[in-house]
Amino acid sequence: MAALSKQELPPWGLALAGSAGALVANAIVYPLDVVKTRLQVQVKKQAHEAHIDAAGHVHYEGTVHAMQHIIAQEGVGGLFVGIAGSLVGVVSTNFAYFYCYSLVREFYLNKIKKSAAPPGTAAELLLGAAAGALAQLFTIPIGTVTTRQQTQAKADKKSMLATAQEVIEGPDGVAGLWRGLKASMVLVVNPAITYGAYERLRTLLFPGKTSLKPQEAFSKSAFSYSCTEMEEP
Repeated sequence: MAALSKQELPPWGLALAGSAGALVANAIVYPLDVVKTRLQVQVKKQAHEAHIDAAGHVHYEGTVHAMQHIIAQEGVGGLFVGIAGSLVGVVSTNFAYFYCYSLVREFYLNKIKKSAAPPGTAAELLLGAAAGALAQLFTIPIGTVTTRQQTQAKADKKSMLATAQEVIEGPDGVAGLWRGLKASMVLVVNPAITYGAYERLRTLLFPGKTSLKPQEAFSKSAFSYSCTEMEEP
């Protein structure tokens, strides 16, 4: 497999397809992402404390309570706060990941493996991890800004650019946009497992088939993602 076949997408095509799919999926489940982020950053409430403390911070009892409170206090739009930055982030991250993955995989097949046989599981995981690391270097600032937007109080809501400026003016300076980079580098194993498992399942379940039907791709993607979830710390 010295070069991409006519049936396979070029790097930019794979990147566009992957980022477009991620855009639609992220837009659909974004309210749950907002709720998850707020639940993760809140301080655990003691049994005797009220739902709202003296500083005005809300202690959510769970997903349903969080969604009800956000809608009551901020309207339905509160469930979509920071979505612009999130969509930019997910599109750029997935575009960068799929593009890098396609280039890294093509380089491996043409310069290293030089064989018609598909890469093994270990090779797929390494290729995915390398692509994920490259993608994170370029896109983590967007994720940092989006997370900051999701956790801002209603009175402190800022645009994506204003939030980025706030991070830069903080104690870490421009480096603050890359906060959490080390942890993100460790977590590149997640997309590596997901996409590595996807490629292996495609080879095993649909040998010789380069174009899958939507239900076939969805079933394999769901199983691949479940593999990633089981590997998370």
